Amino acid sequence: MNREFPEGRDGAENQPVRASDPVAGGKVPHLKLPLTEKLPEVFFLPGDASRLRLFEEEADSFERIGDNREYALAKGSFRGKSFGVCSTGMGGGSAEICIVELARLGVTTMIRTGGCGALQPEIESGSFIINSGAVRWGGSSNFYVPPEFPAVADPFLAVSLAQSCEKLGLKYSVGIGATINSYYEGQGRVSAPGRRPRWGEEQIARLTESGVLSIDMETETLFTIGYLLKVKTANILAVHGNRATDHWLVDYEPAQRSLVKAALETLDAV
Repeated sequence: MNREFPEGRDGAENQPVRASDPVAGGKVPHLKLPLTEKLPEVFFLPGDASRLRLFEEEADSFERIGDNREYALAKGSFRGKSFGVCSTGMGGGSAEICIVELARLGVTTMIRTGGCGALQPEIESGSFIINSGAVRWGGSSNFYVPPEFPAVADPFLAVSLAQSCEKLGLKYSVGIGATINSYYEGQGRVSAPGRRPRWGEEQIARLTESGVLSIDMETETLFTIGYLLKVKTANILAVHGNRATDHWLVDYEPAQRSLVKAALETLDAV
């Protein structure tokens, strides 16, 4: 059931639009869906809008319902279970918008389905990581709660994802990840000739020494803000590369396809 907000009632199109809450015509401002829209309670959140195709190919039914900026949306069914998909774009800022607006539309479970870089040398590219928690360097969540507030997955969702991997015979690791709201220097990559990404190099080394499994750009935003909005959250990430071995998976669509299958298997448990 969708949560009640004044703009979602009859006559929403006549409500004045406020800069502090820019709902126009009864629709949330970025996903462009009306507050009265009936959505599945479970949504999968890939970063890349093109990955909706992978969900569509596995689903029994699939309907595209929105496409604005980086946010492509669809709803479908798999073995009689309803689900939704919404791309978040890259980074904490765009993910925050997606999470907040989906929660406002009544979504109660969100699972990030994306990619990551592994930090531990034994984790192979093409395998999968399920984060139990995440280091909070994503940025956006710092405006909600102080840095000491933990970013943790719903433990039952995380176990369900692990069980799905077991069922499908997928190699996976479970543990702490880190979210860094920078792709280049923040993650120790060179941004320009002659520049050395010193901050990123130092932080990646510290994370690796601490046993952190992975880095991505969205997970802690989902875990932290989702918890505050009473949304159950978890993630499953395909390892696109390993920073310890400097290996990069050029074609990671097969891994993403397996990830989608594992995510959909989890619908039986949520």
